[in-house]
Amino acid sequence: MFIFNRSTTLNRHRMMEATVASVEVAALVTKITGVDVNVFATRYGEPGNTIAWTCRLDSQDELEGLTAKLMANEDYLAWIGSRSELFETATLDRLSSIISSTLTPEVKKYYTVLTAQAASGQMGAALDFGVRAQQLVAEKTGLATAFMTGVYGPFGTVGWITGGATMADIDKLWDLQMGDADYHALVAEAGPLFIETSGQTMLIEKLN
Repeated sequence: MFIFNRSTTLNRHRMMEATVASVEVAALVTKITGVDVNVFATRYGEPGNTIAWTCRLDSQDELEGLTAKLMANEDYLAWIGSRSELFETATLDRLSSIISSTLTPEVKKYYTVLTAQAASGQMGAALDFGVRAQQLVAEKTGLATAFMTGVYGPFGTVGWITGGATMADIDKLWDLQMGDADYHALVAEAGPLFIETSGQTMLIEKLN
């Protein structure tokens, strides 16, 4: 499975209008393609006007077909052409391949996202570590989790997502990170596997 993510920043002077438009275009894309598109706003860890559209796909070929449908649809092209002033930056597209997960078909309200970049020569070990970390968090918290690797962009980029229906669910992850000895022992292995300071965390919230 792949997760496609397209992000941009909203016009800071028209935040409410731009947010509504972001949800609106997701519904339009879903109608045109038949693929569920979810809209996420960043709560913590990135600029507050960051918005992202995501969907789950089985293959890159499926993504190409989805893109072709949109490029041939007059309603979508008209929408894009008339709303550009609502967004500040060019879109950034990311494609991630899921290596292991306990994700459910139901998309959760909140997700923590942790990304890092494997050190030179450590990609294999970093992937092994990533799977073990995902499995430990899933087992200890019972939350929906996934470990993935970036298909494009900086080589060696990996990420973990952990989802919950409420912020109380997200607190379960925090409690694990702060107080679980098994988690601390596993994290101690990460030092030589990843580029120093490459780690980044954020919290995102589903809007639609």
